[in-house]
Amino acid sequence: MTDQRFTELLGKRLAGEISPKELIELKELLSKSTVHRNEYENLTGYFNDEKPGNNNIDSVFEKIKQQIAVPEPKPIQNIEEPVKRDFVKWYRIAAIIAFCVCSFAAYYFFPDNSAGKNDITEWKVLQTRSRDKSKIILEDGTQVTLNSKTQLKYPASFSKKNREVHLNGEAFFDVKKDAEHPFIIHTKHMSIRVLGTAFDVKVYEDDSFIETTLVRGLIQITLNNKPAEKIILKPNQKFTLADKNNVNYTIVPLTYYNSKDSSNNSIMETSWLNDRLVFKNQTFVSIARDAERKYGVEIRFNDEKKKDYTFTGKFEKESIDELLNALRYIENFNYRKEGNIIYIY
Repeated sequence: MTDQRFTELLGKRLAGEISPKELIELKELLSKSTVHRNEYENLTGYFNDEKPGNNNIDSVFEKIKQQIAVPEPKPIQNIEEPVKRDFVKWYRIAAIIAFCVCSFAAYYFFPDNSAGKNDITEWKVLQTRSRDKSKIILEDGTQVTLNSKTQLKYPASFSKKNREVHLNGEAFFDVKKDAEHPFIIHTKHMSIRVLGTAFDVKVYEDDSFIETTLVRGLIQITLNNKPAEKIILKPNQKFTLADKNNVNYTIVPLTYYNSKDSSNNSIMETSWLNDRLVFKNQTFVSIARDAERKYGVEIRFNDEKKKDYTFTGKFEKESIDELLNALRYIENFNYRKEGNIIYIY
């Protein structure tokens, strides 16, 4: 429980959304644990765009303490309009400090996704077809690469509160850091709150599973049918929900095709970015779904037992016939093509 709380507080700290009370709690956890201090130092290294000195928690703590000093209010009749706004600001901060534990938690952990949507004047939709990929730079500078058969719904201009998009399919996000405007990705079964990061989301409707792969930074995942639980994903971890109708999930390290190569080019979960089809001990039916998107075909199994065959391989420039013929050397099956449909028997 302590480790999970530390991760939550660290995520808020890196996103610039931590409250004064929580910063005190984080500082106490760091003072008591060498492991936590090392993890804090390692993870803050992913945020290279921060100014020098921002990773010093003592200096940050002192700055926040200075910001919450509430000045004495002046008589109302002598206050000009700008000063009135300042007084309201400090009054609200004082109220938050006195009562904010529950209210801040509600804001952070149960964000109002509808807030600010009235500020969005136009929604746009980017759709990729089979065999196609697409890249887009959103208004805030966030870069999104869409895999084939993927739809991204995004606003022409983000709202004043949150940066929100909707995804169906698979996409790789390199999110522009902006602590004041959280980036939230909505899918049919979960939402992802970004704390400054680069990651992959795979949520195809014709897949039985959901995957989120984190390359850099931190993300917070919330399942729609279990909104009270906040799942924090750390760098080089993969979240998998094997059954979309269930709440049981796993968090495991990323998969490298070559165990001796730990570079980003060897990460299987993001191999599609380089137009590669890479799999390791993966079922035939799962490989077939990925092959359909890569080659723009439909694969049907006349023999259900063959869906459970498992294969390991890496393909890039090979045709669909070369892929299937290579797999036939490993397991016994045949295939025939009728137009755009391939039958496995």
